[in-house]
Amino acid sequence: MPDVPPTRLDPALSTLNGAPSPDERTAIGVLGGLGPYAGLDLVRCVFDETDARTDQEHLPVALMSYPNRIPDRATWLEDETAPSPLPGMMEVLRRLDDAGCAVAGIPCNTAHAAPIYDRLLDGLEADGRELRLLHIVDAIVENVGEVAPGATHVGVLATTSSIRNRLHQVGLEAAGYQAVVPSREVQQAVQESIYGPWGLKAQSAPPDPRAREVLLAATEHLVERGADAVILGCTELPLAVPERRHEGVPFVNSTRALARALIRATHPDKLRFARTAVA
Repeated sequence: MPDVPPTRLDPALSTLNGAPSPDERTAIGVLGGLGPYAGLDLVRCVFDETDARTDQEHLPVALMSYPNRIPDRATWLEDETAPSPLPGMMEVLRRLDDAGCAVAGIPCNTAHAAPIYDRLLDGLEADGRELRLLHIVDAIVENVGEVAPGATHVGVLATTSSIRNRLHQVGLEAAGYQAVVPSREVQQAVQESIYGPWGLKAQSAPPDPRAREVLLAATEHLVERGADAVILGCTELPLAVPERRHEGVPFVNSTRALARALIRATHPDKLRFARTAVA
């Protein structure tokens, strides 16, 4: 099929050939690859949380996934002499900005630790970029009130790096919640379910049944410690635990929370009504 000159394209499509004008900057950007299935899951959640009845009513979303260019975030947080994830992440954010994205989300909780997130914000500002980068913990805390109204003690399932850095605990406590974290032994098992040879980083689709078993047992452990709701605070975790409740206790899915925040930041009229967790 011969190429169609840009001047003969429908005006609604011809804008895709050049830089977006300010009124066209409405797309949602996803910095994927951390891990790859988490980025894909965030896009799916954006679609799930959008009030749309036709193809055309769905929102513009750009997913960029370059996992080979972004070293492990937790490793670098432990030792800044290790390969840094920052250059690769910044390059993807620049490309999302160039593509006309208004906001971007990073489906990796660990990447929102201050040493990474703050430097990304500084880099965008230094570049004069318009892209707004949302913080996943802000989205999670807001979602706690949506899916678990009345909760006061909120459990956290996350990487050991996030637990050590108090990533979720600080945000929860600032909002008036009491954070509940696993014991050292249970946390080691949760970490293995993410990073182990049978963990979710290694096997996401389908997840190894052992990962799900560990996470459900850890959820029950947090409930025994007083949790009224449990945050799935690593974006790999919902791949193994997709349900909204476990034995009556609501899950706060960090990926779904971020999706709702991205829609709220760009097209609030398209956000589905919040649904409290159901069995």
